[in-house]
Amino acid sequence: MRSTLLACAFVLTAWLFPANPVAHAQGTGTSGEIRGTVTDPTGGTAPKATAEVEDTEKGTRRTAVTGSDGEYQVTGLPPSTYSVTVRLAGFQTETHRNVVLNVGQTLILDFRLRVATGTAQIEVTSEAPTVETARGSQADTLVQQYIADLPIGRRDYLTFTLLAPGVSNSNTIADNADFRVKQTPQSGLSFYGSNGRGNSVTVDGGEANDDAGGVRLNLSQDAVQEFQINRSNYGAELGGASGATINIVSKSGTNDLHGSLFGFFRNDSMDARNPFAFTQALVPGQAFSLTAQGKPIKDSLDRQQFGGNVGFPLRKDKTFLYLAYEGLRSDAQDSVPLLTNSNIFAPTLTQQTIIGNLAAQPATNMVPCITTNPKNPLSNPIILPAPTCAFALQSILTINPNLGPNPFVPPPPISPKRVLDPYIVNQFAANGGLFPFPIRSSDFSARLDHRFSDSNQGFLRYSFAHLTEKDPDLQALTAFSRGTSELAWDSTLQGSWFHQFNASTANEARVQWNIYQFNVDTNDLGGPGLDVEGFGFFGRGIFLPSRTTGRRYEFADNLTLVRGHHSFKMGFTELIRQKHVMVVHGSGFGQRPGTQHFRIVFLPDEKTLTKAYSAIGDFLRERYG
Repeated sequence: MRSTLLACAFVLTAWLFPANPVAHAQGTGTSGEIRGTVTDPTGGTAPKATAEVEDTEKGTRRTAVTGSDGEYQVTGLPPSTYSVTVRLAGFQTETHRNVVLNVGQTLILDFRLRVATGTAQIEVTSEAPTVETARGSQADTLVQQYIADLPIGRRDYLTFTLLAPGVSNSNTIADNADFRVKQTPQSGLSFYGSNGRGNSVTVDGGEANDDAGGVRLNLSQDAVQEFQINRSNYGAELGGASGATINIVSKSGTNDLHGSLFGFFRNDSMDARNPFAFTQALVPGQAFSLTAQGKPIKDSLDRQQFGGNVGFPLRKDKTFLYLAYEGLRSDAQDSVPLLTNSNIFAPTLTQQTIIGNLAAQPATNMVPCITTNPKNPLSNPIILPAPTCAFALQSILTINPNLGPNPFVPPPPISPKRVLDPYIVNQFAANGGLFPFPIRSSDFSARLDHRFSDSNQGFLRYSFAHLTEKDPDLQALTAFSRGTSELAWDSTLQGSWFHQFNASTANEARVQWNIYQFNVDTNDLGGPGLDVEGFGFFGRGIFLPSRTTGRRYEFADNLTLVRGHHSFKMGFTELIRQKHVMVVHGSGFGQRPGTQHFRIVFLPDEKTLTKAYSAIGDFLRERYG
């Protein structure tokens, strides 16, 4: 359970100096605010003027009254397009239309009224300010135009965050010192060099993170209206993260019927061959050879991504519904070029040169060949005829699953080579080539908005997402036995209620329920893990298989008070987390994994020639004296 109390987070809007109109608070969460100063023709303040803010798409209206300093402020406004009208007896009514308010934005909109000379109304078409003077944090907003028009792989809209300054892909900056496992993903977004796990991601104000710092499945791209990226210096009301905060706002219906359909279809008909796609040089059951080579092969692809959305009014100016669905059906192939040439099992070129020189010498030429002391190989070497030494080195340095009788490779337990060589060759032969890479994904969401009155609005949103992937990590040196399959689904229900007590007091209450599952299974249940540095990574990954089921219950309330020059913001959030993790190891189940990893290093050149098993040396000493 995590309980965070944000109490008395006071943001002073003018710092007690009425002449400074830009020292205002920033809008929070998934809403924004519009504020400004109303003056008369002489530049004097205009108290008791009524400012009315109307959502032109839904008909929702909010009002505020200017104080003695002529300032008005309307908080808790969802991102939309507004018209702002100011009325004051004795002056002409003035309206600013097409006022676009984004998430987290504090929009400054000032009015200079004219003396009324008749029944006249002034209308002004507003333009977005070049600089947002009311914000001191480092933040960027990805609006609907960018989300809809910019191309993006997998339609993962959060990837647009990489366009912001100071943001990089944390999946590509990992190194050997940053150990990561599949079942604890991170957000993939590094802010100013962070590891991607300290970011807070919310959807309509509700938490969307998992326990490892990643992002749970949430909305499809068409269901997102916009999102704000707060990189640093953001307010306390956005706290709870050591990195950045990302506030996502979902789309809602309007008074107009609007919708869209899309489909993207692709196959391999026009694609070039993957330059890393080869058949295996050796396959299980094939006769072993040190000269076998793989052949180029074309990998297949069949990808279909489709979806649609629709928004419409159930009751004009009152009730609205928005529905969205997106699906992905992809069948591709992963290329794992582990064994394109079987000569990797032979001695290196340098080693073969040495072995060839020894084989060419007469048998009467005795040479120091094998040592029983790897730390000091020259202290007690075994003296052998040069051709015999060449045969010994060839036998020891070649990985050969079909060794016949050989005095230099004794049977186990003296030497494990006769057991280890067939295992290594089989691992390479069975775990490379082309493998299926299927993806099945579905995302559905529905949002119902209702306006009870101008002072009371609420919405309910439900979203469900489901994803299955088979072998998403197979590539390069990652063998099929190291591959995994993923199953993830997420179900979220959220409700929110906004109430305006009066022109200077507003409250937002929110509740969210969530249940999710994330399973990671391995292709090799038996294990163990086998890492052959520079050649391949085989066997079961660490802590796999893993099955995670989680539930979350979130309650939040935020109160905003405007008193003269000052804004007071206070509230609380209660997040209850429940999670069950089951790790399977061996033939049983438990919370602690039981997996083993072995590492084999192919030592080059001189080190390989001087290092041998002392048991083999003793065996040869008995045979040759």
